[in-house]
Formats: sequence, C-alpha cells, structure tokens
Amino acid sequence: MGITGDQYVGEYEGHIIELVRNAWVKTLELRIDGNKVASESCMLPHNITLTGAFEHNGVQHSVTAISLDRFPFTTDTIEVDGNLLALTKSK
Repeated sequence: MGITGDQYVGEYEGHIIELVRNAWVKTLELRIDGNKVASESCMLPHNITLTGAFEHNGVQHSVTAISLDRFPFTTDTIEVDGNLLALTKSK
C-alpha cells in the first residue's frame, strides 16, 4: 500500500468499479461510476466486505468487494454477479 492508500479499478460493461483504501482517514470505499456506494472504517486490521449494485440495459448487477487482511498484506477482490473482475492497481 502506498503512503496515502491504494486503489483498484476494474471495468464491467463500460462501468468503472473501484475499491479505494484511504490511509489518511482509514476507510475502504466501493465506488461505481465514481459514486460511493459503500464504505467502512479500517482503523484496525480486519476482513471487510462491501456490497453495491448498478443497472445496465435494464438488468440489475450486484457487486461485492472483499478485502482480506493477511498481516502485513491485504488481498482485494471485486466480483460482479459472482464473477471475479480483473483489477488494475492505480495508486
């Protein structure tokens, strides 16, 4: 993780899905198309699951972001409708 945090970005059907960890305010956010849909404090290391949803062509899609704490590292994944999304670390 960088000094200010890190960010993982994936794309699904033209929608940008992000998992953003902010080391300054100790939060983990799930964003869909730039809008925060879920957030949780990560002051103390623990496993976090964030959920959200978006609509594409009249179909509702569920998004699940999971951050597993494996001290001193974390493993972050995002699933759309149960399928893993390819992520790129951008910070």
